[in-house]
Amino acid sequence: MAGDGAARSKLANRARREGDVATILEAHYPEYQYRVVQFLIEHLSDVSRTFKGDLQSSLVLAVIGQVWLNALKAPDGSYLDPAHLPPERLGTSATRISDVTGIPRQTVRRKLEVLEERGWIVRNPDCIYRLSSSDGETAARRDLSDLDARAILRFARLFTDLEKIVTAAGQEAHETGASASGKRA
Repeated sequence: MAGDGAARSKLANRARREGDVATILEAHYPEYQYRVVQFLIEHLSDVSRTFKGDLQSSLVLAVIGQVWLNALKAPDGSYLDPAHLPPERLGTSATRISDVTGIPRQTVRRKLEVLEERGWIVRNPDCIYRLSSSDGETAARRDLSDLDARAILRFARLFTDLEKIVTAAGQEAHETGASASGKRA
């Protein structure tokens, strides 16, 4: 099938690009490491302040949010309306959250109670937890919009910083290759 070949080619190109970028970042490790760690410090500090020091609750909420987004993602890359999906597809269990995060199950259950009290998640009768939403917006997204806006700006800065490293290295390699081929002529 032609579509399968195109999809495999796309995956191969992506894997090759990821390998190239990883090689460049390894070669420029101090620059890369400084920028990534700076991002993590700023972001985790902001999250910690927003969650009043409770990073585990933010991690539990993040896992539930990822399950939600993954369930909404259509094969074409668009996102479906959560009202058209069964609630159990939009959530996950305390056990699964514990498995993913490494947080003990009892601690996860306590964090879920806090998130439920805040109105950010709901528990289905079968003990599946999902984001609380109305009118197409989750309560967590609404309440954490300031944090989200700061995170987007921080990530944009990290992306452009890393992009500069990768682009500069690519230009250096191109110039080095061009000057080496010019010497051979």
